[in-house]
Amino acid sequence: MSQAPIADAAKAALKDASRFLFFNEQGTVLASSFTVDVSELKPLEALFNDRDEAIKHGMVVLGTRYEVHRHHPPLIYGRTMGAVPEESEGSAIYKIEKGLGGQVCYGLITYQMPNISARMVPMLQKFCQEHLEAK
Repeated sequence: MSQAPIADAAKAALKDASRFLFFNEQGTVLASSFTVDVSELKPLEALFNDRDEAIKHGMVVLGTRYEVHRHHPPLIYGRTMGAVPEESEGSAIYKIEKGLGGQVCYGLITYQMPNISARMVPMLQKFCQEHLEAK
């Protein structure tokens, strides 16, 4: 599957996201704005299995840990916890049960201040519903 249609749509719709990643349960990257460390995909999927474990271990993207502060499947999101809150980065992941090709799909974004989860999470959710849900 070509990454171009999803990637082009994401660049337009999610322009305030620092990074985006869309993948399926097989570990196939559907589109990404960065070089994906495939070893991070299964742990991202596992976030949805257990709330306590997700909060305990956080989510890791490109080696950066994001503390999970909201675990409301199909949405999970959090933020880096550095010394300067204004320099923190948020991350959100959305799970689509019946995605492209009949597979479970995931959409992930990271975002920097002044963008906050109250704005970015609904954008991710809308994008995933429009572009990754099976029609």
